[in-house]
Amino acid sequence: MDAVLAIAITLPVTELHATEPTDGDLAAAYLKLAPEYAAYALSVILIGLYWASSHFTGKLLQKTDHGYNLLSIGFLAAVSITPFPARPLIEHLGGDAESKTAVLAYLGVAAAPATWWFVRWVYATARGLPDRRLTDAYLRRTTLKFAVTAGAYWAAFALAIWNWRAGLIVAGIVTLSYIVPPAKPSYKPGQEPENG
Repeated sequence: MDAVLAIAITLPVTELHATEPTDGDLAAAYLKLAPEYAAYALSVILIGLYWASSHFTGKLLQKTDHGYNLLSIGFLAAVSITPFPARPLIEHLGGDAESKTAVLAYLGVAAAPATWWFVRWVYATARGLPDRRLTDAYLRRTTLKFAVTAGAYWAAFALAIWNWRAGLIVAGIVTLSYIVPPAKPSYKPGQEPENG
């Protein structure tokens, strides 16, 4: 999974362009490139947070199976496409005739990996793939967190149909909430791992 996420986070770099000597004033040339750099930053944040979450969630699993791996392909496909609607989103943030379309495209694409993530986690818990030492309460809280995340992205999408700015703000809050470290795993009494 790391390799695919590394490629996905690298792809937006190909959209960045250096200034040319013929561009004239360097400050003006960089300012002209601001949408490219902003779209890159937006993509890195989203994909980077999934990368960090995948490392944490991977430690919660005792094993995987073929179905989980197939669902991981869906997640990776969904997260890999997230950089592509970022540039139109940035270009239409000013509030023009295409703003709503740009936001809806971005939010729909952003909701897809969250949905795959949730479905994959539900599959994993149903198949008994998480570490059996984890408490049921911890597994339920984690499932609820992933469900709320996917639901909140789709709610942001629906809200954006009515008010694209409000929908974008909700999605931004949901995304940035993953900067907060996840809850430490809780284990059944006497079954805590030695390394914490």
